[in-house]
Amino acid sequence: MLRYLLRRVAISAITVLGLALVVFLVVRILPGDAAAARLGPEASDADIEALRAEYGLDQPLIVQLGDYLAGLLRGDLGTAVSTGRSVSAELFARLPASIELAIAGLIVALLIGFPLGMLAAAKRGRFPDAIARIFAVLGSSMAPVWLGLLLIFGLYSVAHLFPGPVGRLPIGMAPPTQITGLYALDAVLTGNWVVAGEALRYLALPALTLGLGASAAVLKMVRSSLIATEESGFVRTALAYGVPGREVLWRDQLRNAMLQVLTAIGLVFGFLLGGNVIVERLFSWPGVGRVAFDALGSNDLELLQGYALIIGVIYIALNFGVDLVYGLIDPRIRLGGRAS
Repeated sequence: MLRYLLRRVAISAITVLGLALVVFLVVRILPGDAAAARLGPEASDADIEALRAEYGLDQPLIVQLGDYLAGLLRGDLGTAVSTGRSVSAELFARLPASIELAIAGLIVALLIGFPLGMLAAAKRGRFPDAIARIFAVLGSSMAPVWLGLLLIFGLYSVAHLFPGPVGRLPIGMAPPTQITGLYALDAVLTGNWVVAGEALRYLALPALTLGLGASAAVLKMVRSSLIATEESGFVRTALAYGVPGREVLWRDQLRNAMLQVLTAIGLVFGFLLGGNVIVERLFSWPGVGRVAFDALGSNDLELLQGYALIIGVIYIALNFGVDLVYGLIDPRIRLGGRAS
């Protein structure tokens, strides 16, 4: 187990280094000048050059890369050119909002995708399976922005079931005392039930927007995993001995399919956390995705690369955690590497 753990740590460290290099190079391909965007159209060339020199943007690319990597070793993600604040401060202040939205989206995805995947596998080739597969295709193909607009129109503008896209709480309502940064959880922990209810109401529409799309991936993973275990020998033996199909599904197939489903849960959460830029913008959600959207408009390279690096590291950490759970559950993976 120790050798497996060290191997996964080494692979994760190399992946983080590669991610840092790719992020640094990719964000510098973007057109525009962050210094000029911050100072505005009335700024003189001298002022723009002075600001570029202050942030090291006038240095050769290799020098900028060296400064960037040295800063990462110190835990310094740089300074946001558009605001003058630390990139770490800008992003970590907004990260809890994105985590709260991603968790809520994952819960929605599991509540919808898991039972539909089980139903589709149990009724393979029949009408429920066809409906579930159509839902999966629609969920995978519909852009989050269109789904969000449809939900806003139908559930807010027409039905008035949920509040509008104005952020995490009603305008003028004070947030709960910060413990985790997750408004709904903090409100419950401090006994502020009014704020807890409002936080959940304002979380509902963006979570539905994220979760409905992600539920398609969960549905397909659950269905394919259960169908794969259905072809295995132990399931056929149980059915041959007269064990009811429903009991085999719950007792044997689902338990053995959970390894693949566990991977799906980790990957879906990483996708929801890193792929919610448009949803956060659409619902005025003050998370890191919205910061990245605004940084793209102002061509703030430091902020963009900080966002991409943090999301990438979280995704790598999630994958690392899934690998560890895999190794604990299935000894074959520890001995022979990750199963395909």
